[in-house]
Amino acid sequence: MEIKRYLVIIWAFLVRDWQRRWSYKLNFIAMLCYPIIWVSVFALLGKTVDDAGGMGTAGSFSTYIVTGIITWRFIRVGFFDSSWSIRWEQHIGTFKNIYMIPHHLLVPVSSTAISGFTVSLLNFVEMWLVAEFVFGIHLNLTIYAFLFLVLAWMSIIGFGFVIAGIAVLYKEIQAVFTVIFFSFQFFCGVFFPIAVLPEPAQYISKAIPITYALHGIRTSMNQGYIPMQDVVIMPIAGIIGIVLGIITLNLCLKKALREGKLERY
Repeated sequence: MEIKRYLVIIWAFLVRDWQRRWSYKLNFIAMLCYPIIWVSVFALLGKTVDDAGGMGTAGSFSTYIVTGIITWRFIRVGFFDSSWSIRWEQHIGTFKNIYMIPHHLLVPVSSTAISGFTVSLLNFVEMWLVAEFVFGIHLNLTIYAFLFLVLAWMSIIGFGFVIAGIAVLYKEIQAVFTVIFFSFQFFCGVFFPIAVLPEPAQYISKAIPITYALHGIRTSMNQGYIPMQDVVIMPIAGIIGIVLGIITLNLCLKKALREGKLERY
């Protein structure tokens, strides 16, 4: 019965979140157009490098970088929505009301992350279609590769909860989010193989779950299988992220209550 009640609450937040997204129609349309432009830029870049002789690795650079961009976008949207959800509630003045409802704050945060997943799917499909049919970049995306992509998305959501908890105390977190994700782009092999990074930077790369997500997706497309190491690391990273997220969220809420920061913008 308790699970059913939480499902009803999550569904209510999902409906509300999509109503909010659609109420800003121009922004919603721009959000759908942006990935098309994004993947087009890097598809052209990849084609240019291919024509110039490639980058000396197996497969074409256009396939390599487009795969990285599509995977990156898929994961990024989920992370952004889960980490930005509390900040948005603070911004529009509904955070205090939601906090007073008798359920854990993780419920509305999770609901926003799930609605972000549907946006990720829309972006994924349109980017794949553009790469495949406009630029002729064939991506061998099997059902197993897609399921692994979903697993990769789930593995990073918990770390979004950590940022969501920090937002309770520090309010403005956009710069924090930007620094984190620009760093991920550099370290995780979105644009270039991590093997070209300085050796100390490669150790950092191996500590970030997105690195294994990108490696697993690329391997599945080029060689037809997903490395077991990547399959094992993704759920472990997800569990660690969720545990850290819950702990951080609870600690930040308690501190905000003690310091009277809960309802201040």
